[in-house]
Amino acid sequence: MAPIAEPEDNLLNITRISQYVPLPPTSLHAALPAISAEVFSPLLLTYHPPAKGVILAYEDVSLSAQPPKSTATSAHKSRKHSSPDSDDDERRAEAEEGVVLTRCVDEYMAPYVWATASLLVWRPAPNAYLDATLTHQAGTHITLAHLNTFAITVMKESLPADWTWNAVQTGKKMKGFDGRIADEGGWWMDGELNEVTKGTSMRIRVREWDVRGGKGKGVLRVDGSLLSVEEERSRAGKKAGKAAVGRGARTEADGMEVD
Repeated sequence: MAPIAEPEDNLLNITRISQYVPLPPTSLHAALPAISAEVFSPLLLTYHPPAKGVILAYEDVSLSAQPPKSTATSAHKSRKHSSPDSDDDERRAEAEEGVVLTRCVDEYMAPYVWATASLLVWRPAPNAYLDATLTHQAGTHITLAHLNTFAITVMKESLPADWTWNAVQTGKKMKGFDGRIADEGGWWMDGELNEVTKGTSMRIRVREWDVRGGKGKGVLRVDGSLLSVEEERSRAGKKAGKAAVGRGARTEADGMEVD
């Protein structure tokens, strides 16, 4: 697939994507919904690398004998020397004017066409702010949902300093040979000692994100923060300062002579 370049002004973008696909054994009119279901529907709610984001929806699916002109042109410009075949392809694409012609590739019997669709893409960006709803909390982190779809994890190190965790034990079920409590519960309280309850809306800053999954698509993981960039830097600086003081104290203790 080859995305058509466009500016990224926000986290929701419309991107045109084209893919060279085999034509189902049916008429071109009936092939359109079949290709939509087989090619574009499996991309929904997964991270798709060519689109650089998670596919939320698609529309305006079309078939053509040649790739869209903007995609073909960008690919053509990226080459140092154009070939006669590429020039012929562009001239044929301009002459077709909407006529869809299939092509057999090498020894394969199935004819191929270009399928193009407009994708609604959600692209995370570092330090972007998202509105999210609290869905789960634990002593080590909280989990929120953005657009009721994307899970965002905020570790306790990225929570406000005046938040406190109140632990309770429910059921006291034992886990493993060490007797740890498996279902320890509790809740976070903010600086005004108000309980942070499930369903609370918050504004989260994206710290970092990555993708996990197989070839061609994956599942997005987003780490967030309730602190600003300046607050995180200040907290990291204080932590580094305390660590330096601790190392200095240990060095002095090691250097003392004992009679």
